[in-house]
Amino acid sequence: MKKLHVFNPDHDLALAFGGPCFTPPAAGRGMRSFLGALPAIWADDGDIILLDNMEEGLALMAEHADVVAKVRLMTNEHVRSMTADQWDDVAEVSPWGWNAALVWQLERMGVPSRLLPDKGRLAAIRKLSNRESSIDILREMVAAIPKTVGWRGVAHSVGEVKTLLIEQNGGVVKAPWSSSGRGVRFSSKVMTANMEGFVRNVLGSQGSIIVEPAYKKVVDFAMEFVADGKGKAEYSGLSLFDTDNGAYLGNVLADEDHKLGSLSVYADVDVLKSISSRLSSLLGKWCQDVYNGPLGVDMMVVDMAGDYFLHPCVEINLRRTMGHVALDLTRRSAGRHSVMRITCEKGRYSLNLS
Repeated sequence: MKKLHVFNPDHDLALAFGGPCFTPPAAGRGMRSFLGALPAIWADDGDIILLDNMEEGLALMAEHADVVAKVRLMTNEHVRSMTADQWDDVAEVSPWGWNAALVWQLERMGVPSRLLPDKGRLAAIRKLSNRESSIDILREMVAAIPKTVGWRGVAHSVGEVKTLLIEQNGGVVKAPWSSSGRGVRFSSKVMTANMEGFVRNVLGSQGSIIVEPAYKKVVDFAMEFVADGKGKAEYSGLSLFDTDNGAYLGNVLADEDHKLGSLSVYADVDVLKSISSRLSSLLGKWCQDVYNGPLGVDMMVVDMAGDYFLHPCVEINLRRTMGHVALDLTRRSAGRHSVMRITCEKGRYSLNLS
């Protein structure tokens, strides 16, 4: 039985939009067009990948032939022409992330309903993807594990945001749903007119807004998991990555011992292992009956008056992440590559391995 894979990197923005008639921005369309064959890195031989651009898909497969599976590439037209017998051989649709816009697109192509989440499950996935939903997990992690820090508040009015910013002496203001640094602003203790405009826009479109302390970040990292939707989540590994103003730049490709060694400069390895173990338990229950598949938890090392603490849950990405891609590449590369980067030159996105 095969899987049908879809790389929809505009997923987070589609979640923020909420409805089926979502038009992704140019950057999202570009990534999907040029990097559509990216799932060949984690797919199994014989799987199918849905592409917007066959030429670019074939080019990516040829360039990275040493790290991709033997998959079948299909365009929208190919999928529309699949017969009932062919669909019987497909066990699962595996996207970058599930949202109403993607399901609507797949339904229009004739993908059977048995392979797609219904409206109730889509609504539950969207609700769980809201930054507000991880507050209890963050609170429990900080209470249970030493040398961790983190707090997250929710506001439903401009006045509540002002109060939280005063209490926190300034902070980070985040839309409940956003992508790659979008929808995130830093604010002083007293909001500027521009900040207040941003807050009003988010409250008007999403109904609430998140306020967090502005920690002194030292380094970003993440932990990756796979949930079975039945109460369990398995830890997959660490993700060490670079960002620029919240936008993803690239990942380190290395074994777990090497990545743990890099982080041990800032944190006790036993603390890191305690975080991954406790998160496995919490995330399994959190996803139960709602979501099965890959997910990632963004974290950071923060400087607290000259001492290092771990923020164990900056946010939870209820989808596949570039950290998962890096883990799969590490397994397929067998030490041939050490860094994975997504680059963009003149609107053309590329996967670069070095």
